[in-house]
Formats: sequence, C-alpha cells, structure tokens
Amino acid sequence: MKKPNSTLSGVIAALSMIGMAAPAFAQSGDTTFTFTSTSNAPTTVGGNGKNGVPYSGMHWTGSSVGKTSTGQTTKASFSCVMMTQPPRDSLFEFHMLCDVTASDGAYSAAMGCQFIDQATQEVSCIGGLYGTSGAYAGRRGTITNHAKGSASSGTGQWFQ
Repeated sequence: MKKPNSTLSGVIAALSMIGMAAPAFAQSGDTTFTFTSTSNAPTTVGGNGKNGVPYSGMHWTGSSVGKTSTGQTTKASFSCVMMTQPPRDSLFEFHMLCDVTASDGAYSAAMGCQFIDQATQEVSCIGGLYGTSGAYAGRRGTITNHAKGSASSGTGQWFQ
C-alpha cells in the first residue's frame, strides 16, 4: 500500500482535534448550549485507494466541558471515529461519529465536516445529536463544531 499523500495527512491532523460535549441536564423543553473540548492523539488507518485516491479513517478520545444557556455546566468524555470521503463524491470532506458519556447520561453525534482553511488545519462541522441514556434518553438535537489546533468549541440545541 502506498503512503498517504500530504492532503490526507492534513485531514488526519485536523480531525484529531474535534470533540464535543452537549449538556442536556434533566430539563424539559429545548436546551441550548456551548462547549469546549480537547482531543488526544488519534489512531489512524488508511492509504491510497482506487486510482491512487487517498482515504483514511481514525479513532480518538478526549474530554469536554459544556454549559447551558442557564449557566449549568457538565464534564464529559468522548470517543470518535471518522472517515474521509472520495473527492467530488459528497457535500462534506469527511464524516464523523462520536459517542459521549457524561455523569447525567450518554448520547451520540453524527456530523459532516469541511475544511475552512486546510493550511492552518481549521475545520467546521454540523450534525445531529441522538440521546441514548439518562437525561439525554430519547432526545434529539443539532450541533456545530469548530476546530483549530488541539481544541474545538461549538454550540447546539437539544429538542424536547
């Protein structure tokens, strides 16, 4: 297998910094929030696929802090996986799925992501939230995520 090219390496570096926390707390109705997170170094797989087009997948973990519009905060840990998309094959350059665990429950986030500036490894993502247990069970929401360096931040909203 050929070694991935520098574009693939750039994708890998940028993805290693994305993570999230989307605090729900035991509230009814819509809940808006912000978050900051830090990611650990990723484990990467991949290479060059059909016609030499690079592809990759990776897995990483991290921690985050979320804050609701009412000022309540929660800490969480996350585990994410991603895979790049073939050129000109989709709206997003890569897709990501994260499982998040907090003291008040757990949820998953599915996102599509694009580079804002590949030279500086700046990335933005948008996606959906899917509550799986605790205060998040059965809830759905939306999330945005912006990453640069080893940190990311974003906003979102849980719906009833």
